[in-house]
Amino acid sequence: MNEVPTTVAQTKKVRGKTYRKANIALGLSALGLAIVYPFQGSFGGGLLTSGCTAALVGGLADWFAVKALFRRPLGVRPGKVFRTEIIPRNRERIFQALTDMVEKELLSQEALQKKLETYDFATPAIKTWDALGRERVGPILDQFLLQLQVPLSLSLEDLKKENEALFRQESLSEKLDPLVGHALLQLWENEEGKKLITAGATTLGLWIQETEVHLWLTHWLEHAIERYISENPSRRFLVMFLPEPSDLALKLQNQISDYLREETTQAEIGQWLKQQAQNQAYRLTAGEEPDPPSQKTTYWATTTVMKLLQELAKGYLEKLDVMATTSKRGEQLLEGLESGIASLKESPEKQGDFNAYVQAKIIPLINSKHQKIGQLVHEGLEKYSNEMLVELIESKAGEDLQMIRINGSVVGGLAGMLIYLASSLL
Repeated sequence: MNEVPTTVAQTKKVRGKTYRKANIALGLSALGLAIVYPFQGSFGGGLLTSGCTAALVGGLADWFAVKALFRRPLGVRPGKVFRTEIIPRNRERIFQALTDMVEKELLSQEALQKKLETYDFATPAIKTWDALGRERVGPILDQFLLQLQVPLSLSLEDLKKENEALFRQESLSEKLDPLVGHALLQLWENEEGKKLITAGATTLGLWIQETEVHLWLTHWLEHAIERYISENPSRRFLVMFLPEPSDLALKLQNQISDYLREETTQAEIGQWLKQQAQNQAYRLTAGEEPDPPSQKTTYWATTTVMKLLQELAKGYLEKLDVMATTSKRGEQLLEGLESGIASLKESPEKQGDFNAYVQAKIIPLINSKHQKIGQLVHEGLEKYSNEMLVELIESKAGEDLQMIRINGSVVGGLAGMLIYLASSLL
């Protein structure tokens, strides 16, 4: 049995030999026709003439067909009658067919899911750990984390810079306003919003009855009465009938607290908040000029949200920074792996739970990212130009294609002689 060529040079050498054989077969057909044509009147001459003619026609037809797969034989342009440069012209269709075959047949979503559902992840995990051991896994983990630390540190620095730049933007508040406005509108429209208003009004009513508020209100009433008298001394007589500022402050506190606890008051507060949120959301949606910050009903909420987001982002980046720089992360991972493998060895049930856990993580990922398989295949194929595609196919199937030419000449010659014999006998 002939050895399959393993290098490009060997492939071209074999292909070149077959190409020469096909040309020799075609040349012998033409030479034979030229020699026997003068003797076509005799039985033998006619037989050979018919055979050589059919061999020449068959060889030329197959030469044109094989050549037309890749190039323009005799400079014939592709058209409705003669189809040339078939593979280069159908490059995208070929690539799409290969992509669909890999994505939808060889590695279809159903096939991958079925394979994952029946695959035992626990056994190879245990065997790998037993084969390597803690001593060999540790350095591998350390090296992996070391390689990960540099790009992660750089990425964290970029994230910190982007985070600082984001919150320095003056337009960020304007971008958050529509979101906060719509969020507040939805909040005031549902039951949770009503509960929040009730809780807020009740808490405010209780706070108003605090001693600090009483002292402040008493002090304010005393100054107000003094200003009232200073504007007109005759008013001092009327002030004599007023309660003491302390008693008046207590009475005001109780009235305001009771007012805030009334359901009608809370309903009015909710209606007012809802109306303000609707107005703000409508103006922002309609593209109208927003209110100045001091007049925005969402100003406090937007400012609070911005501060909250800034603190959350800062805290999360600090957490990532700690994860990237801690020196014990490798040891922690190693201990986690060791305890996990030991747990898997305890019982088949735990191995089944582990398999179910891994499958629950991987299968949704495969289902959501399955189209990436086709994209990767297509991107890989797009690297091949027309010339590279032709060279690839010729290197793999060129020898067989040249054998088609040889077969065309041989079969054509035999068919021609059989036809001549049949016509002579009949």
